[in-house]
Amino acid sequence: MKMKIDKNDLLSQLENAKNNYILVLASISLFSDEDALQILKKKNCQFSWYSIKFSQVSNMMTDKENLEIANKEFLLMWFRALIKESFELILNYSKHTNQYEGKFKKEGWYDFSRIIRNSLSHNYKFEFSKSDKNKLPVVWNNIVINNSMDKSYLDLSLFWYKEWWELFNEMNKFVVDKLN
Repeated sequence: MKMKIDKNDLLSQLENAKNNYILVLASISLFSDEDALQILKKKNCQFSWYSIKFSQVSNMMTDKENLEIANKEFLLMWFRALIKESFELILNYSKHTNQYEGKFKKEGWYDFSRIIRNSLSHNYKFEFSKSDKNKLPVVWNNIVINNSMDKSYLDLSLFWYKEWWELFNEMNKFVVDKLN
């Protein structure tokens, strides 16, 4: 039995990815607020009989260095989800609706986002295949990925909050405007 792939479902999943990203940014904002940290000291999360105290989070976030490290790791986790999952959702949809070769693969950001997705899947390290090397350099939004980056780590100073968000929005706009 062939499963029907619906564009509205894809758009809903992308909206969920966007909302999750915004929730992460809100959480990070709260982590730097003293009032929120005081609330976390008193609260916990209950899973039937199991409880996790949030005082651990509060204690960690009161140290500036720990706060920066924790926020960065938290963001990286959600950046992976935002870009990787969105890319995979669009990839799956475009293949099942026969729009992969004719539309998705032809997008100017396709190879850039595919290489970023691969890097996110391999500990933020670029590991170019022979096919990738033949396509390089790729450029998106004035950010260049070239052969000299093979075996190096994704430089987050070049691709951080703003760029993740802009790439997601470009992928989302592609789905809305160009996919059937």
